[in-house]
Amino acid sequence: MLNEVSRAESLFERTASPREKKRVQRIEDIIDTAAMIFVRDGYAQFSARRVASELGISLSNLQHYCGTTENLLLSMIRAKIEVFVTQFVAIASDTSRDAEERLLEVIEQDMEAARDPWIASFSFQSWALAEHDQAIGEHLTVIYETFCRVVAQLIQEVNPQLTESRAKVFAVLIASQIEGVLFYHKHTSALEDNWQETLDTTLAMWLMMIRAG
Repeated sequence: MLNEVSRAESLFERTASPREKKRVQRIEDIIDTAAMIFVRDGYAQFSARRVASELGISLSNLQHYCGTTENLLLSMIRAKIEVFVTQFVAIASDTSRDAEERLLEVIEQDMEAARDPWIASFSFQSWALAEHDQAIGEHLTVIYETFCRVVAQLIQEVNPQLTESRAKVFAVLIASQIEGVLFYHKHTSALEDNWQETLDTTLAMWLMMIRAG
C-alpha cells in the first residue's frame, strides 16, 4: 500500500499542472495550520474562521479548499491519525516477512508514535471532540477498529490455534495498553528514563502471551 501511495505521489508530481500542485500544497498548509490550532487552543476553541485568520486568508477562500468546518476536521484527522493505520496495514500486508516480525513492528511503531507529545495532544483533543461530534466519533471508531482488526489478523498468523474472538481480545488489550502509554508518557515522566526497557518488555510480554494463547 505504501508503495502504491508513493507511485501515486510520483505520478502526480510528473503529471499535475502547476495549478493542481499549488492547490494540493494549499490544502496541506490549511490542514497543518488547523492541526496546530486544534492542539494549541483545544477543540472547543477551534473554528474555520480562526484557521483562516492564522493563514491570513478569508473564510470564503478557506472554504473553497476545504468546505465546511466538519470537512476540515475530518481531513485533519485523516491526515494526522489515519495515516498511521495506513502504514500499519501496509506492514501487515507484506507477507514476504514473518508474521511475528510484522506484528512486533506494528506494535513498536504505534508505541513510538505514542511517545510524541504533539501526537498525544492531538489524540486527546480528537477524543474530546468525538464526545460531542457524531461524525468525528464515527470516523475515529473506524480508525481504531481497523487498527484492532489488523493486529488481530497478525495475531492469528502468529498463532493459528487462536480463535478469532481470542485474537480480537488480545488486539483490543494491546491497543488499550498503547493508549495508556500515550497518556502516561504525556502527563508523567514515569516512562521517560526506561523507555527502551518498557518497549522491550511490552513486546516480549505480548509475544509470549500470543504464543501461549
